[in-house]
Amino acid sequence: MSSSPAERKLAIQAPAKINYYLRILGKRPDGYHELDSLMIKLELADDLVLRRRSTAGIEVRCPGKEVPTGPANLVYQAAAAFFAHCRLDPALEITLTKRIPVAAGLGGGSSDAAAVLRGLDQLYGTGLGLEQLQALARPLGADVPFFVQPEPAARARGIGEQLTPVPVPAGVNWIVLVNPGFGVSTKWVYDNFPLTKQSDPANFTGSSAAEALPPHNDLEAVTLAGYPELATIRRQLLAAGASAALMSGSGPTMFAVFAEEPAARACAAGMARQYRKVYVTRPCWGVVKR
Repeated sequence: MSSSPAERKLAIQAPAKINYYLRILGKRPDGYHELDSLMIKLELADDLVLRRRSTAGIEVRCPGKEVPTGPANLVYQAAAAFFAHCRLDPALEITLTKRIPVAAGLGGGSSDAAAVLRGLDQLYGTGLGLEQLQALARPLGADVPFFVQPEPAARARGIGEQLTPVPVPAGVNWIVLVNPGFGVSTKWVYDNFPLTKQSDPANFTGSSAAEALPPHNDLEAVTLAGYPELATIRRQLLAAGASAALMSGSGPTMFAVFAEEPAARACAAGMARQYRKVYVTRPCWGVVKR
């Protein structure tokens, strides 16, 4: 790697997430929903390469994927926010290799944006620290602050910005993800969620807090009503021996929890006969790689 600032680059991973627990508590006047959630980062990840260049501007490349690469892309927005905050002239190329399904409830776009913030902080040596990075992350989306913080799991409150690191629940060792091959609009799911039955947040504290939360997702009722094939996937996952099976985020990806790897891989092999996007992964978090 060259030592020239114009040629320096950094590679970073952006992990997927699951919502092991998700309750919707209400809707705020600004349109955001108050929630209570336990989110877990996964080894399944997108790869990004950030390269400083001599040409002015921000260029986003995403080979082979139909995703926006201009200002509509969260990756672009994250880079622009970083340069504006640090009062630096943007001269950057971002190459994004997508492995996390798009519009799938796995947080891929939010994680990519967080990876850009963390990566640029390292690449430019700005030393912003977690508090400033999360301040930049919040306007980009409710899940982005979770991906900025380094812990593998956290309880999220408010609109997702109030984060408390917690242990990954016992037994959540291996995850099988099944994506049905279509996306679901997060806005559509939240717009159709009935707020007549608001839930009280689970009350837990201490190191065993995560273990007190049962796997649950309030949004399942909305997405499964619109896409009943997801209920079939859940039944198949439970029949394959999963200790829990539910939807992540607003969907449509379903995930199954296993304690042992052989059982997870056997389940995935069976599901792959019917569904094209099946993944075996486990809790983890993105690591900056130079």
